Amino acid sequence: MKRLKPKSPRIYLDASVIIAALLSSKGGSAKIIELARLGYFVAVTSQTVIEEIEEHSLKIKKNKLEIRKYIAYSGIVVRERILISDIEEIKKVDVSDAHLIAGARLTECSFLISLDKKHLLKKEIKDYFKPLKIITPGELLKMWS
Repeated sequence: MKRLKPKSPRIYLDASVIIAALLSSKGGSAKIIELARLGYFVAVTSQTVIEEIEEHSLKIKKNKLEIRKYIAYSGIVVRERILISDIEEIKKVDVSDAHLIAGARLTECSFLISLDKKHLLKKEIKDYFKPLKIITPGELLKMWS
C-alpha cells in the first residue's frame, strides 16, 4: 500500500463505519481508520456523528468514554456539530443523512465513507453529489491497494 504525499486525501466517516470499526478490528472499516492513523488518509467526522454513535452505546456495548478514547487514539478529526443551517440546501438525500453530505463538503473531504446502502450508496445519490465520492470502506481499500 502506498502512502500518499504530500497531501493525503480527506475522508469523511459516517457513524456506520466507526461503529463497524469499534465492533471488529479486522474489517474494512477498522483497516481504513488504521490507515488514517498511520497518515495514508485524513479521517474526518463531526460531533453530530459522534453523538449518533454514542446513542448506540448500549447496542454496541461501548460506553461514551470508550468511544471517545477510540476516536482520539484513531486520530479522527472531529468537526463541530452540523447545524440545521448547514443542511438546508442539501436535497435528494434522506433528511437524517443530510448532515453527512454537509459535513463532507464543509470539511473539504473528497470521499464520504459509508455502509448505508439504503440511503447513501445508491447510484442516483452518488451521481447527484459528485464530485464527492460516496463509497464503502472496501471500495476505498481497493482504490489504494
